[in-house]
Amino acid sequence: MHERYRTRTRIFWKILGIVLISIIFCVLVTSGFMYFYMKPLVENSLIEKRRDMVLNLSEQEVNTLEEISLYAMNITFDDTVQNIFKIEEPENSYMFFAQIQTMEKKLKEYQMLYGGLIQDIFVVDGQGKVLEMVNTYRDLVGEEPYKEFMKNERISGFTPRYIFDYHGIIGEKNTIAYVNEIYDKNGIKVGLGKLVILLDTENMDAALMSDEELYLRLTTPEGVTVFDSLTGHEAMDPIYMDRIGETGWKVEYRIDNRALETVIRRMNSMVAVTIGLILLVMLSFMLLVLMRIISPLDTLIRGMQSVAQGSRTEHIEIHSQDECEEAADVFNKMVESIEKHTEQLVDSEKKQYEAQLKMLSYQLNPHFIYNTLNAIICLARKCSYEEIIDLTKAFIKLLQSLLRTDLQAMTTVEMEKEYIDNYLHVLQMCYRNVPDIVWQIQSGLEKREIPRMILYPLVENSVFHGIVPSDKTCFLHIAIKEKEGWISVSVEDNGIGCTQEELMEIRNRLESEKVENHIGLFNVNGRLRLIYKNSRPLIINSREGGGTIIQFSFYDRKI
Repeated sequence: MHERYRTRTRIFWKILGIVLISIIFCVLVTSGFMYFYMKPLVENSLIEKRRDMVLNLSEQEVNTLEEISLYAMNITFDDTVQNIFKIEEPENSYMFFAQIQTMEKKLKEYQMLYGGLIQDIFVVDGQGKVLEMVNTYRDLVGEEPYKEFMKNERISGFTPRYIFDYHGIIGEKNTIAYVNEIYDKNGIKVGLGKLVILLDTENMDAALMSDEELYLRLTTPEGVTVFDSLTGHEAMDPIYMDRIGETGWKVEYRIDNRALETVIRRMNSMVAVTIGLILLVMLSFMLLVLMRIISPLDTLIRGMQSVAQGSRTEHIEIHSQDECEEAADVFNKMVESIEKHTEQLVDSEKKQYEAQLKMLSYQLNPHFIYNTLNAIICLARKCSYEEIIDLTKAFIKLLQSLLRTDLQAMTTVEMEKEYIDNYLHVLQMCYRNVPDIVWQIQSGLEKREIPRMILYPLVENSVFHGIVPSDKTCFLHIAIKEKEGWISVSVEDNGIGCTQEELMEIRNRLESEKVENHIGLFNVNGRLRLIYKNSRPLIINSREGGGTIIQFSFYDRKI
């Protein structure tokens, strides 16, 4: 069983290993090819996606700023704004301040239309003075962004970002100013002053700052930076640059590699999980296929091992509709053929063996008759007619039993004891020192069947080779016992016995079945093998103190 399991395990693991290695190789090669082919595409797709997002956000910002510039131009043509430059009242007069107040009110109305984006609107005259009721923006013209704008003699445009202090009103504010030249709408290119719109960059930049991993710089057509989260991060990744629309706006941006790496890692994880799932599914499917292949092979191996251990009735059923089923059919036919040939061979050997034993029986009967007739001659010399009659009667009874040539004839233990006692009676008339037999028969075995006259050769051997040649008082003991279905028989005497050399010679001849002058002993072994499937042949041992013990046993559970 263990060897069969090891054989199955070796076949299973060999096939599994080969197929698994092939599957893993194919999956890894295919996955690797797809991975290295798809990775650049994914990276480019991610970059393009981020680029589209940057352009969309920047375009929204530019559209808002350009809308502010158009809005500012419309404000400059408002009559209220135009009239502030046409009054002839002194600057400190009531009418002058009233006009400024009216203009500020009007500008507040314009501001409210973009309340979430425009921080404030004010007007500067041609001498650079802020026209206002409260001196909120008078210092603005002296600040660097405004001075830089004026130095370039630009008519309109955006200033760089700067921090403007509203003197405690709302505190410091990060802002961008859009400056637009105010022309006399009734004149041709007659400059009156400038309109300044302060933008609330917090609201304006909310969309651009929604993605913390997005770094960009937005520049006007004049080269003024209106938004910059790129400064300080230029060296980390490649910088990309795109133009927005046809007005000349430019955006520079960096796509954070960490975002790409996160996506790539996620893709790697998905590829790894996919490969694992594919391998798991294919391995499960392969195990099912292998079991369908291995199970028939295992059945074949089990059947072959059963036949190798002696079974001739093994029949296996395999319905795999492939070569394994054909092999099973061939195996069944082979077992049937082996069984048929084995039966023929056994029958032939049995017949041959029976013929040999009958020949030995024919040798045995004259041998016994010769011994008995010698005994009768001895009695006739003594003129013991009554004893001759008794001996002749006993001899006739023995002949009735011995002349039957059926080697498998059975008798009871009780009848066998009577045969042997008659035989001993004959011998006692011829030899003075032949003792009575001491029988030791286990209770319950009297009616048990044993081969007829199986004890005769053993008793004869003890008498003529052990007791008769001895000059001392001898005994002859026969024991028949049963244990767990095994019937054991022993014949023991204290005659002259035999030397170790003689004992070894007898044992060797019995094992090699060389008959020669041990016909009786060979007859016992042959009959035991012929009648019983399980038997233990004759065992001859020297008895301590002289004599021999001959034993045999056979298995015949009938009790």
